[in-house]
Amino acid sequence: AREARRVLEDEIRQQGARLAADEDASAQLTGADGSGLTVGDSVLTTAGVRGTLLELRTDARAVIAAGAMRMVVPIEGLTRDARRGARAEAPRSPDVPTVTAPMEIDLRGMTGDEAEAATLAALDAAILAEHPLLRIIHGMGTGVVRERVRRTVKRDRRIRSAGYAPRNEGGTGVTIVEFGD
Repeated sequence: AREARRVLEDEIRQQGARLAADEDASAQLTGADGSGLTVGDSVLTTAGVRGTLLELRTDARAVIAAGAMRMVVPIEGLTRDARRGARAEAPRSPDVPTVTAPMEIDLRGMTGDEAEAATLAALDAAILAEHPLLRIIHGMGTGVVRERVRRTVKRDRRIRSAGYAPRNEGGTGVTIVEFGD
């Protein structure tokens, strides 16, 4: 039994060493702009989503964190985000909180006033978290919440464009807001 355990432990150590070597080999890959990408870099996808590179996979895909959401995207579609690069590497003070905000809010079941307040709060949080867009689910119902959302969004100067989602993503029950730079 001791000999079997020793053989098993040796095999585990060898496999761990092989995995670590593979991880080191894939720890830096080239993105779309020709720059080397490393875990922890601020990146920009072809769709305009900004995030932090969490993992480089051997299947030519990467995992990025964009706010509270994680995405798996092709590595060749990533570029290093020069706009956020300096900020990502700068040391943070422990008393400065990191802003995380959802990229989607659900207002179904709220009154018009509640929906307006929630929309304003979500817009502020999404802009602080530097999200490129915000999905606002208001449902189709009577249209009261939808109209309050549309009115609130129309008045906000930080918004570049707003419109209903494609039919297969909610149609007139979802408003998608894109922020300007």
